[in-house]
Amino acid sequence: MIDSYALFNEELDDQLFVINTFLNIIWATGFLIFWRRRQAELAYKWNTLDMELVEDTRPTYKGQLRRSPITNKYEPYYPTWKRLLFRMFVTIPMIGINIILVSCVILVIIRFQSWIDRRLKDGTLPHLMSLTELSPKILLALVTTLFSDIYKRICRWLTDRENYREQRVHDNQMIAKLFACSCVNSYFSVFYIAFFTHKYIRLSHQLVTIFVMKQFWGNVKEAIVPYIVSTTRLMVLVKMSKKEHARYAERKDLNKELKRILDVSNNSRLNSVKQQTDNHAYTRKAVDDILTDNTLNRRGSTPTFETLSLSQAEIECSQPKWPDLYDDYLEIVVQFGYIIFLSTLFPLAAFFSLLNNLLEIRTDAFKLCMIYQRPFSQRVKDIGHWQKIMEYMVMAAIIINCIFCSIRGVFRRLLPNLPFAAEIFLLVCIEHLLILLCQIIRSNVESVPYWVRVEKSKMEYRRREALKKFECDALHQKESRSHTHNE
Repeated sequence: MIDSYALFNEELDDQLFVINTFLNIIWATGFLIFWRRRQAELAYKWNTLDMELVEDTRPTYKGQLRRSPITNKYEPYYPTWKRLLFRMFVTIPMIGINIILVSCVILVIIRFQSWIDRRLKDGTLPHLMSLTELSPKILLALVTTLFSDIYKRICRWLTDRENYREQRVHDNQMIAKLFACSCVNSYFSVFYIAFFTHKYIRLSHQLVTIFVMKQFWGNVKEAIVPYIVSTTRLMVLVKMSKKEHARYAERKDLNKELKRILDVSNNSRLNSVKQQTDNHAYTRKAVDDILTDNTLNRRGSTPTFETLSLSQAEIECSQPKWPDLYDDYLEIVVQFGYIIFLSTLFPLAAFFSLLNNLLEIRTDAFKLCMIYQRPFSQRVKDIGHWQKIMEYMVMAAIIINCIFCSIRGVFRRLLPNLPFAAEIFLLVCIEHLLILLCQIIRSNVESVPYWVRVEKSKMEYRRREALKKFECDALHQKESRSHTHNE
């Protein structure tokens, strides 16, 4: 009875696993389609839907001056073969070394976690040492976060050295490097646990630790530390401002007194030469007395708070500039990967991602209002290269989830008499069918909503009618002038 009940639960679990995998893939495809339509609506409202990007040369672009065949002016030119050589012999090896390094570090930490688990299971560790079970997980989360910051610096340096002319191409290359490094940094440990150790409870603990520690460290790095630095800098500026206001007040009183004395001297000089000489002596003596009195006896009255406090413009100028959006986009894309890759093994991944995003919204609001300067807006029509990356991630998620079904033995339990070669063939067929289904759904749903297309057509119709009217008026005026000239 117990065996049949366990067998029934296992069969039900396998069926739910397959259904969850299928729904997960459909949801990811629908989410990207919905976002394409939503960003088309926003682009229409902000008048950036049909925006043609004519980009100027980047300020940091370097090269030899060469006459442009388009503008017929001298512009910097950097040969493509130099950039290609740099990418082949510098960029790719450095990224490869970094990926190998972080993979080795992650493997060492995972092995350390396995050693602690074995010792705790055998009971060879002391009772107090059992608290060290969480230390490798926390260490792994901190190491991956630290490597993310290092990767960003390296990718920025490599992209700057590749010397791209347009900002769009520069951003795309930067995004590609960051995502390649972040894939290994974020997914290597969980994929290793899922594919090789098959310890799914340990995978759940590792994912919870990653979500919690990354959110904690991100808030510390992005909000708390900049807030402390900005507040300390502002306090120093206020103290310096108070000192400068006090000095300015003393100098202002002294200058007024000197001006009064000099005015009296100039008025007296007009009376007579003798009075001018006497007044000159008196003036020098009075100036010496005023200087001595103001030097020895400082003013006892303190200026008011309004005269000592910094203005809003001075406070905002002292704040740091808003950083780029690479980290924000990368964090969202990595969370999207956790959901579509691992939610079948850890269903709470979506819940923790939602909590992280809710906290991130308030953290970003705090940074915008309290820490950083107000950033300048940039007109774009979509999210650019990140959209393509998420579409490729959906394709990869189909393959990964099919492999999970095979590793967990879902096909062998649902189809017991199926040979191994037939199982692999069935796995590949299902994977291709899911990819084809996603492509069919994506191609049959318009990326631009119907009402946006209607409004665009109305605008195009009005533009053509206005152009026809302008051409007719111009032709009519030309005929009238020629007729008047003939008369």
